[in-house]
Amino acid sequence: MKCNLFFSRKTRQALLIAAPCSPLWACIAMLVFVLPAINCGPPPQGQYHIPETALKAAEKNVTPPSTAGNQSSLPESATVRLAEQPYLRNTFKNAFTEPLPASKTGLDDFFARTRGKVQHAAIVSGASFDVLKAFIANGWTPIVMIQFQGRTPEILPVSDYNDQLSEVSLQNPTSLNKRRLTYTEFEATWSKNSRNKFVLITPQRLTEVDLEKVLSKYLPAEAFQQVTIRSR
Repeated sequence: MKCNLFFSRKTRQALLIAAPCSPLWACIAMLVFVLPAINCGPPPQGQYHIPETALKAAEKNVTPPSTAGNQSSLPESATVRLAEQPYLRNTFKNAFTEPLPASKTGLDDFFARTRGKVQHAAIVSGASFDVLKAFIANGWTPIVMIQFQGRTPEILPVSDYNDQLSEVSLQNPTSLNKRRLTYTEFEATWSKNSRNKFVLITPQRLTEVDLEKVLSKYLPAEAFQQVTIRSR
């Protein structure tokens, strides 16, 4: 506004000076002083200052990117300390010889023979290798029937896995000695002898809800839809 008044006064003075002169000088004076006055007009529409508090309030109303459906992934490695699970160690120590021989009926027979010797046991069927790894990551020890090269099948707990080495360890619960297999070797013999089953011996009875809670922490739902549990 002050800028416009300033140029208006200058324009009047120029016209008064140029009045005695020719009309040409009057036109020049108008161009020199009137055009700058136009440029000092009000700012274009929309270019106005927004208080900082208003900006912050607007940011709070912006919806953040959705995180629904995100799943935690399996850790690259996990280990279960069998020495800290006496209920599991006592099962092998008191009920069976070492190494535990596998019968023709495999894990189903093992599950039946533990009745009356352990308080809670469950047999999980339709599992993938990732499902087995998820239980290890959760601190539960899957018991499988496995066959090492040149030996008869044995029933042993899987105590740990390591993605960098692509190896799993099977551990004798009484002596705590470990034997290792590559992922390829393990999956081949586990599928053949255990038929993708394993047994869990736990301090409390497991339900399907417990199963889903554990697996959903590490795997998407479609990865364990075929998994079933029979427990007592």
